[in-house]
Amino acid sequence: MILFNSENFVKNSMNFKLIKKFQISDFEMRKNLICFFSTHRPKGIYARTVLLPRSDFPVHMTHEERVKMDEQIATACNVDDLYKWQWNQKKPTFVLHDGPPYANGDVHLGHAVNKILKDIFARYKAMSGFRVHFRPGWDCHGLPVELLATKSMDEKSRRDPILVRKRAKEFALKAVQSQMVSFKKWAIMADWKNPYLTLDKEYEGKELEIFKILHQHGLVYRAYRPVYWSPSSRTALAESELEYVANHCSEAVYFKYAVVNFPREILALQPTDRIWALVWTTMPWTLAFNNAICFDKKLIYNLAKIKSEYYIFAMDAIDRLRNLLKLEIEVKSTFQGSFLSKLYYVCPMQPDHALPFYSAEHVTSAKGTGLVHTSFAHGFEDFAVAMEHGEEVKCFVDEDGRYTRELGPDLSRLYVQSDGQAALLEKFKKCILAKENVTHLYPYDWRTKQPVIVRASKQWFIDTERLKKAALDHLNDVNFYPANFAQSFKEVLARRPPWCISRQRIWGVPMPIFYDAETNEPIESNALLENAIRLIRQYGSDIWWHNQAGDFAIDEFKDTIKLRKSDEILDIWFDSGVSWAVALDEQHKRTADLIVEGMDQLRGWFQSLLLTSVAAEQRCPYKNVLLHGFVLDEQGHKMSKSLGNMITPDAVISGEGQIGSQELPAVGVDGLRLWVAQCAADRTNIPVGPQSLLTVKQTLGQLRSTLCFLLGVLNDFDRCNDSVEYDRLLVVDKYMLHMLTEFQNSMKSAYESFSALEAVTKAVQFCNGPISKFYCSTVKDRLYCERAESLKRRSVQTVLHEVQTAFISAIAPLLPHLAEEVHFYRNGKLGPFVFQEGWYDCHQQWNNRTLSDRLDPLLKARGRFLAEYGKQNTYKLSICINNISLKENIELLWSNSADAVAELTDLFRVGQLHIGYNIRQTDDNEFDVASVQHPLCSRCRRYICQLLYCTIPPHGFVNVRTFAFHKWIFRDHRTFERLRCQYYTHSPRSVAPFIFILHPELSLFRRCVDVVVDQINAGRIQRDDIPYQYLKLIERTTSRRIFFQSDIDNTAAKLEKLEH
Repeated sequence: MILFNSENFVKNSMNFKLIKKFQISDFEMRKNLICFFSTHRPKGIYARTVLLPRSDFPVHMTHEERVKMDEQIATACNVDDLYKWQWNQKKPTFVLHDGPPYANGDVHLGHAVNKILKDIFARYKAMSGFRVHFRPGWDCHGLPVELLATKSMDEKSRRDPILVRKRAKEFALKAVQSQMVSFKKWAIMADWKNPYLTLDKEYEGKELEIFKILHQHGLVYRAYRPVYWSPSSRTALAESELEYVANHCSEAVYFKYAVVNFPREILALQPTDRIWALVWTTMPWTLAFNNAICFDKKLIYNLAKIKSEYYIFAMDAIDRLRNLLKLEIEVKSTFQGSFLSKLYYVCPMQPDHALPFYSAEHVTSAKGTGLVHTSFAHGFEDFAVAMEHGEEVKCFVDEDGRYTRELGPDLSRLYVQSDGQAALLEKFKKCILAKENVTHLYPYDWRTKQPVIVRASKQWFIDTERLKKAALDHLNDVNFYPANFAQSFKEVLARRPPWCISRQRIWGVPMPIFYDAETNEPIESNALLENAIRLIRQYGSDIWWHNQAGDFAIDEFKDTIKLRKSDEILDIWFDSGVSWAVALDEQHKRTADLIVEGMDQLRGWFQSLLLTSVAAEQRCPYKNVLLHGFVLDEQGHKMSKSLGNMITPDAVISGEGQIGSQELPAVGVDGLRLWVAQCAADRTNIPVGPQSLLTVKQTLGQLRSTLCFLLGVLNDFDRCNDSVEYDRLLVVDKYMLHMLTEFQNSMKSAYESFSALEAVTKAVQFCNGPISKFYCSTVKDRLYCERAESLKRRSVQTVLHEVQTAFISAIAPLLPHLAEEVHFYRNGKLGPFVFQEGWYDCHQQWNNRTLSDRLDPLLKARGRFLAEYGKQNTYKLSICINNISLKENIELLWSNSADAVAELTDLFRVGQLHIGYNIRQTDDNEFDVASVQHPLCSRCRRYICQLLYCTIPPHGFVNVRTFAFHKWIFRDHRTFERLRCQYYTHSPRSVAPFIFILHPELSLFRRCVDVVVDQINAGRIQRDDIPYQYLKLIERTTSRRIFFQSDIDNTAAKLEKLEH
């Protein structure tokens, strides 16, 4: 509101400019005054008076800016130099053993999960007092590489082992270099200049030395027994080389065999009545090799009539058969399963031979008929039955998965899983009672994605039975993360069959075995084995294919036996399984402190490492095992190009790509690492997609926002000169240091227990909670509105500096680029400084449990207050604490009640706070809440203005040196001892004439004038000390708020200048 003398107002044309410039919206007449009401609020008039955060640190970055910053940090914090620097430190060694990935192409998100998890804990260990031994490796041999390398070769070239091996080696080395570039891009700190490759001569020689040790101990043997066989790859496979497909569909048949010696007289059956044993199988192609029928001697079986024929099957299968056949089944007799051991039957493929019934433990009545068709060469339990009863085992399926000639022209050379099975069922269709399609779990070749078969063949095995007990005993000293996988691993290991280590392929380490060319029997000679190993170690494994068998012969065999080299290679799981002997050399311990791999390695690398180490050196090669899951899309589907849901690590970093219609957000290197820590740790299935990456981007934005704020409010803080001693800190500041100590300890605990998820969760929660929502919101007024060098402000800055330092140290293993970026904006230097400074340990003094216990009840009361009133503007509320217990805690925490009120007002985020007097013990209410009627301070925008508590800043074109706000006038007035939002003091005599625009703080101006008059009347201020302009104003202001036209006339010429 602007007041003018109505007589003179119209004479001055400048007044019409006032109406326009200052947005005068209404007016009224008051005697001889015109009262105008203005909505004008000048902008930016407080900017120079409030200490706002100032930082160039970007909260949000474009993709180009992010890429540029990542590249700058990667250059300044070179992972090769960083690894070398930490390795040269004279500290205890922490060994992280890298399970070698396949050198078979570009990296995928599974690589990112594995390598980033390893790097997180490697960096933490290096920061916390260790030097880390982390030698990366690659598995370069085997079917995965061979298939890709020979994909473009013609059939003739594929039969040339020298050419195949050359092409495979080139392919593998190229893949190693490509993957290494990606790993470095992800800020993986490792010994990249000295990786181990399974194709290196050193590695191959060491592997064959381990093989020799096992061979000499009698743990390696050759046997004819069933193995998983891949017709598509033409080689044996280990359990770890299989993928189990849940939706595999098989044609299951109920097949009947004629029983020849069932005692018919029991049921008075006629000689012409046929009695059949009914079996059920999901692999009908094996019916051609039926050797026996197995039963469970504990089950109850029956003889039942179906139509005009009699069938033997388990009682538990009656309902299933009724539902399937839709026929009446009449039970004629029941008997114990042991009764079947005396019976025989004939197979339609071999009608001249009577075959036995055998009791076996693997028989169940949960599926099928309770009678199990048994083929000794095509099932592991079947083979065990043959061994138990001394039966001969023969296989009539060749390496391509086709029936051999022994089965006759009708089946010869037909593929057992397709046309061969169809021909067999057609030939013996009279023996089929029923058919059905069954969807079940079935093993596939992990590379060709084709179903495998079980097929007996002569292979080389490691006798795992002799190693299991020692291996299981060693596992008692190993920690698994998550812990529940320890028992799962032990159970898988306990059930492991003999380890087939021979493969019928070319690209790999040769089996250093020689055979008598005439008898085809292996030659047992340690000297011959050692000579072959020596030559391979000297010239590389290619010599096995370049040279003839005689070139490896020692004098003992040169003229006596014609040698034949093995044409097989060692299982690649044996390749990688002996990596402990190369990557973990004797100097740096043969036992890894940590190994990190996917859950599938419970059947793979974890076992091969353990078994080879126990066999060769009688010790476990690892102390701690961390497992992670597998990457799927957000719907839980496996990723594939055909489904259009494939996401690469580069796409996550750059955001280049989309899933369906959704664009992928660009999250940078730290975003990729944050996704791994948030989503990949402690999960069986790891989701990735636009939504999960958007969550990562939002989390990263929250972290960057808080760190930007910390950088901004610390821009004028020098730790050496401005820090406040702990004893001088305010109570809330000390409590924040206590929370910081607890946070650092919890982060250390998370890292020590190898939980990246726990670490990142605690970091994000601490950033968003104690730092941002609690402490920064509580002390923001002190940071902005206190004098720059005041104790209150420096106390906050001291704490925030420690919070910032500790926090970037805590997140550095997770987000190394972000940590170094903050350090750069903080100190102006880019490099691995956070990493080299090491783990930040809080001072013991900060762990103040007494203070925490006393402040916690007040914080709980604060929480209840904000829960009830937090949705409204709490700065317009006044709170009075009426609880005796809270008051006692306040008195213990603060020696000065004024300090307590000041800090608690900030803590509760209210405009006013009082501590009640005469509180009764029976008071139920912790606090009373009321509204504060005083107007809001336009400078700090937090506190409600009370008399002289906050100084009124200038408005409109009023000169900034307004008389009512100078200390000299109120130097004897106690209220002004705690002025908070005052302007800089200037000499009162320099004050120019002014026009005053009335605003919500009008009452404060009135009171200011009242104070001046009171001071004069009391004789505390002499009239001669007051400038003429002020005396004129006071004397002529009967209502103490009117300015006369003469003041307007004197000021009108200055309107344009004063507006700015």
